[in-house]
Amino acid sequence: MKKLFLEIKEADQVVAQLYAKTPKLRDTKFGYAWKRFMDKNYPLLATEINDRMTDNRIEFALTDPTTKELLYTDSKNNNFKYSKEGMKSLLDANRKLVKEYDAKEVEIIPFIVKKADLPELTEEEKEILTGLVI
Repeated sequence: MKKLFLEIKEADQVVAQLYAKTPKLRDTKFGYAWKRFMDKNYPLLATEINDRMTDNRIEFALTDPTTKELLYTDSKNNNFKYSKEGMKSLLDANRKLVKEYDAKEVEIIPFIVKKADLPELTEEEKEILTGLVI
């Protein structure tokens, strides 16, 4: 079965809201199935997009003109320095990247939960989770 990366992210937001309402839901069969689903389906793409965003950060960061070293805002080398144009370019590149990944169709491994083990869901929540854990 295939789903858009955006659909997986939306489903994760729905489940996060369910957990916020009922924290003990994590410890149920539904919570176990959702965790297994995310462990099997999310990390590869999340790592891929994060790596590409890091590449973008480096691409648009300021460098020392003589040594070509990246310039940092602090001594821990946590944050790069950017010109105004560099920051705009970085944000634009990352927006395009997110749109690209949101539209990416991915093969998923569903972890289906029995109807009796489902929490109370709205029709919209059911629709979003169908094919993933329902």
